[in-house]
Amino acid sequence: MKLFVLIPAYNEEDNIQKAVLSIPRKIIGVKEVRVLVVNDGSTDKTADLALNAGADKVISHKSNRGVGAAFMTGIRNAISMGADIVVSLDADSQFDPNQIPELILPILNQQADVVIGSRFLKNIPPDMPGIKVIGNKIFTRLVSWTLGQKFTDTQTGFRAYSKDALLNISVVNDFTYTQEVLIDLKLKGIQILEIPVRVRYDSNRKSRVVKNIFSYSIRAISIIIKTLVYHRPIMAFGLFGAFLCALGIIGKILAITSIFGFSAGLTTGFIILGVVSFMMGLFANVVFKRQAFTEMDIRHYLRKVNKVKDGFE
Repeated sequence: MKLFVLIPAYNEEDNIQKAVLSIPRKIIGVKEVRVLVVNDGSTDKTADLALNAGADKVISHKSNRGVGAAFMTGIRNAISMGADIVVSLDADSQFDPNQIPELILPILNQQADVVIGSRFLKNIPPDMPGIKVIGNKIFTRLVSWTLGQKFTDTQTGFRAYSKDALLNISVVNDFTYTQEVLIDLKLKGIQILEIPVRVRYDSNRKSRVVKNIFSYSIRAISIIIKTLVYHRPIMAFGLFGAFLCALGIIGKILAITSIFGFSAGLTTGFIILGVVSFMMGLFANVVFKRQAFTEMDIRHYLRKVNKVKDGFE
């Protein structure tokens, strides 16, 4: 059983050594613990300091691409290196790595494929900024409503993923991954569980992702919408198409009864656009399924190649 701790990092020279050194290397039920750091185009000494602290591998992006891109780079590399479980961990040491055994226990016991380290499952962290608490609650309720499962913390980066979850993850947004990966995996039938974790905040530290709460909110909402369109194209385009068709039909009825001056061409145009929208959903669904299967085939191939190299086959 190989456990990889994935740490996306951008200009974290003040924190990365502590983050790497604090990871427990002996965990019951795990044969090997390896640390994988993804240096997301840092302009400081993050990569060198991570290696000096004992990171098993550091992958560097040539430029800053975003935490979502760094996460997927780490996932792909972990799969190719034979990971059975991946734990994602922020580089700022706000979470306690000593809780990693608790985080992976439901996976080891086959109770879940994804385990979320929730900061709000028991109590609201007393030193967490109020604006972040409010924002987190809003997005958590939105994701919970969308997926039909109640979550308490969909923004946290402290999570564990099983082998099955790793082979199914498809994140397409570079900016962030926290909401998208939950929507993606839940819609694929992956079992997700939350456990309470401790968190420590540094009031002097500025978030690498949430630089402006308003712009972050807009981008996060757009990511949720795009994720639903990407993973459920028939539903998204179908609902839009149904709306256009209904608008066209109602327009025709009103035009016939002369209540309003709707033109026949306009109402017919709405109906045609509605049908086209539904057809686009069908086409997008075929493309998405094909891409998803291709990605999974590549990941299974990478795992197979790794096993051959390690002498397991």
